[in-house]
Amino acid sequence: LIGKARADLLLVNDGDLTFAKIRLDDASWETATSHLGSVTDSLARAVIWSAAWDMTRDAEASTGGFLDVVLAGLDAETDIGVVQGVLRQARMAIDQFAADAHRTEYLIRFSNRTLELAKGAEPGSDRQLAFTRAFAGSATTNEHLDLVERLLDGTEQWDGLDVDTDLRWFLLHQLVSAGTRGAAAIDAELARDDTATGRRQAATARASVPTEAAKQAAWEAIMHDESLPNAMLEATIAGFTQRDQLHLTDPFIEAYFEALPGVWEERTMEIAQSITMGLFPMFNVDQAVIDRAERFLQSEPVPALARLIAEARDGLVRAKRARAMDANSF
Repeated sequence: LIGKARADLLLVNDGDLTFAKIRLDDASWETATSHLGSVTDSLARAVIWSAAWDMTRDAEASTGGFLDVVLAGLDAETDIGVVQGVLRQARMAIDQFAADAHRTEYLIRFSNRTLELAKGAEPGSDRQLAFTRAFAGSATTNEHLDLVERLLDGTEQWDGLDVDTDLRWFLLHQLVSAGTRGAAAIDAELARDDTATGRRQAATARASVPTEAAKQAAWEAIMHDESLPNAMLEATIAGFTQRDQLHLTDPFIEAYFEALPGVWEERTMEIAQSITMGLFPMFNVDQAVIDRAERFLQSEPVPALARLIAEARDGLVRAKRARAMDANSF
């Protein structure tokens, strides 16, 4: 390409014709950040999305930079599968890879933009639902939480948005974990949906209540109630582990590592795996937790358990690098 005019965007494997992990050079990254929505080829966009995510996970681009790409490109993305995947990646990046000093700002930017996209989406479309869930799931300001409450109560209605049973539970989970709704609201919702699914949703909600008592009750159920069905166990684990409740879950980290050998001796393989992966302190990106995981591995646990902890530990190491990159990006 020597002597050729340089394009604003150079994209390797633009047709996604081979298995390759690619990178964008600085100029191409700037173009993608500002103009991803103007790339008309869906495969080329998918390759850019993938490259941006890989660069963020590998601490070669900041979380803030990745969020810029997401917010610039989502409106023009037509593939609902890509939209849903990118929304999940954006939240994972904010929760795991963002520097602590930047996370609140990123959440507000993300919720503001997804709210705009939800209101601007075609009524009744999958995009409308995807953006609504992304907005509600990232709502942190009083204004946004009030809007989530109005959507749940029906005092706020958007054309085409069906606030069905599943979405009602999702909205309630966000409010419960934020501390704006409690046991009475969970009981009322369960009375509306007293089904197997509803009971699982209620278990998640109860475990996400931001109090020491709720976390202790969830811990006891997970660790000691062997009559708890697998689905209820996983629902309780999902509620216990909340990114914004580390002050409540950090005290259980040492108990978690101490309990693991007994869990693998006494519980089924499936339940042991669920507990190991579900309760690992993945959001506590701290060297002390990495070191504790390393000490656990040195105790030579059973191979299946060792593999899960080693992979989870590596996830923390990756997140630590990504947070350092994000902290230095301003």
